[in-house]
Amino acid sequence: MRPEKEEFYRIATSKLLRQLDGMKMTPEQRLQAKKLTLLIRNRFKDHDVKMATFGPDLGYDISAFTYDADGFCKASSFTFMTMMNPKNWQLMYINETWTYGPHHFLMHIPSKQVFDLMADQYTNVGISIPYEMGYSVTLNEQESQSARRFAAALAIKNNKQND
Repeated sequence: MRPEKEEFYRIATSKLLRQLDGMKMTPEQRLQAKKLTLLIRNRFKDHDVKMATFGPDLGYDISAFTYDADGFCKASSFTFMTMMNPKNWQLMYINETWTYGPHHFLMHIPSKQVFDLMADQYTNVGISIPYEMGYSVTLNEQESQSARRFAAALAIKNNKQND
């Protein structure tokens, strides 16, 4: 990624961490959410994680992903929601009627705030996301495959760091 995009990425990550401070969570939940946000955002940069999540058998062309957060919206949102308390988070979806869609993001139910781990994949090129078009969804078995692979890749990478 080019240096100016790397700086944008760093700022977007910091903004997400600050956003968590304003959400209705216990200190423990907030710490867990911040650690998970950092883990996920750092793993977006890892080619092995991209390959594990979007391998050729799933039909993705990762060469089209020119920004580190590109393509991870479904997998990372689902993983974040699952690893946090799922009853406090709702997976949201903007369908293909949006010019740049589809897009997945999260709604933090207690604070009624949008939490979008990948918003910067659009905002870095000046595109505003119409969150009001979003509606709650669940993933079917086929859709959750890349999310499970992403979560597994996170765990593998995380365990390797601890060795």
